[in-house]
Amino acid sequence: MIRRLLTPQLVCLALSACSRQEAARPETQGQSAGAGHAPPASQPPSGSSYGEAAAKLTDMCPLAPAKLVQTLVPGAGTPEKERFPLRCTFGNGKNALGLTIDPGPPDPINGADVVPGLGQAAYLERLDPTARGDVYLTVMLGPDANGSNHNLHVEVAGHDGRDHRDDAIAVAREVLAQLH
Repeated sequence: MIRRLLTPQLVCLALSACSRQEAARPETQGQSAGAGHAPPASQPPSGSSYGEAAAKLTDMCPLAPAKLVQTLVPGAGTPEKERFPLRCTFGNGKNALGLTIDPGPPDPINGADVVPGLGQAAYLERLDPTARGDVYLTVMLGPDANGSNHNLHVEVAGHDGRDHRDDAIAVAREVLAQLH
């Protein structure tokens, strides 16, 4: 008897929680923070030019903006390359610049600063909350023709006390210009 009474109540409670969770999500249509969400499964993936271009890449290093690399990592030697994930890293023993494109969710990053005007959405994280100079920027590029989302990551670690927020954004803008 108790089991019969509790079952409908638990179902109602679960449905209520789901609808509250859905209602609690911000309406993001047309906003950069939510524009990177994949289409519902019933819709065919349309792809985005950034996501489609990212899916075709085999080497990240040619996209690295040479002038910014030289400014941010003076005297950097030959970059380190990786294929999975697609990565290019420049370093000189003190400073580092890393560029990565990988498949990943188009979800907002909790605690990160929203950076408008980059890809479908972009989020900047501080690598050292105390010094606040070294940064990690994630740009949602959108889906490729198969519906797989791609993200661009730019990491600037100057270890020099400077705020590298604008540097990471400038690098991302140049990479995006080459992807478009």
